[in-house]
Amino acid sequence: MSRIPCLQVTLVLLVLDLYRLAEHATGGAESWLHVYTAAALMPIMVLLGAMYRFGANELRGKEKYDIDCFQVSVGVVGFLGSCAVFAVVMAGILNPIDEQLCGPEANATSSGKCPITDSELKYDADAVQVLTWIWIGYPIVSFLSRAMLPTYSEPDDNDLEKRKRNNTWYARTSLFKDLLYAVLDVVAKGGLALYVCYRTTWV
Repeated sequence: MSRIPCLQVTLVLLVLDLYRLAEHATGGAESWLHVYTAAALMPIMVLLGAMYRFGANELRGKEKYDIDCFQVSVGVVGFLGSCAVFAVVMAGILNPIDEQLCGPEANATSSGKCPITDSELKYDADAVQVLTWIWIGYPIVSFLSRAMLPTYSEPDDNDLEKRKRNNTWYARTSLFKDLLYAVLDVVAKGGLALYVCYRTTWV
């Protein structure tokens, strides 16, 4: 739980950077979702995800007990709500590039679009798309890791074979989550930092 504020701040900064990069690539085109609105939604997304992860225990029952309706409600609302906020913010980031929106000083084509023609700006647009789309891996990993887990959060102490089997699944799931989350963090967060640093050498 202590990591939640740090994660919220990190995601806010990532959103701000991606918006600025998309704005630069499109010559100042504005998304339908204002940058500060998108940034403000990120802490809400994290809190909803925490509801699923901690409040609902990833929809797993407590030791020797099945999940109840309240736990299911909290988990489903948390997970789907977090995914919904994520989708809105993601659409807001990509909107100027996907829709080829025009900046204040751009000359639109006959179709009213402003396609990016400058090669360096195309790199910026591609970076925004790659570094934003990679985020979809987080809910996918969360969903798959839950599907891998047994129903109970703890194995039955009276069944040695079940305990061994479940402990093996917990270890595999933990490795699966840590490995894929690490890859996603390196690409999404580290990748953006490296690209922004490298981008400054072009100016």
